[in-house]
Order: sequence, then C-alpha cells, then structure tokens
Amino acid sequence: MTSQTYPAKDFLYFAQAFHHGEPEHRSYVIAVGSLDVVDRLARAERDRHPDYGVAVYRVTINQSASDHIHLIHYHSSEIGEKWTDRRGANLKHSILE
Repeated sequence: MTSQTYPAKDFLYFAQAFHHGEPEHRSYVIAVGSLDVVDRLARAERDRHPDYGVAVYRVTINQSASDHIHLIHYHSSEIGEKWTDRRGANLKHSILE
C-alpha cells in the first residue's frame, strides 16, 4: 500500500480526556473540530481537571477511524504520564470502537 497525503481540509480533530491517562478509567470527549480550537479547549479542560490527561487526535474524514487516527498532542495529567502516537492509535476504549 502506498502512502497518501491529504489536504488539511480532509482532517478532523478531537480531544478526549482520560482519568490519570488510564483507558480503563473514565473518559469523555471534550471537543471536535479544527486543531487550534480543539487544542485550546483541551488545554483549558486539563487546567480545570488536573487529574485527567487529554489526548488530541487527528482523523481523516470519510475514512475508517481505526486506520486513519493519529495522536497529535497529549497533555498529561498531574502524575505526568506520556503517550505516543502508537499508544493513542491502539486504544480500544475510545469513541473509535
């Protein structure tokens, strides 16, 4: 399969909060839309609830989310966990499943 590039307009971003960054705990979607707005709202939510880590994802519109999702930013909770794109794309508990 060859790699494809997509125009920016073909992407959608969303932010999801995870209690202490743990997928097994409570999670909820914060915002869906353009990167600047979603990231701003993600940071604000993280500031309001420091016990939640917040992931900002990019998905390709009109494509399977499980095949076209990328972790763009992860704002860690107060315990300082770290996520990578590989970690974010393999979550089985999010709105993508």
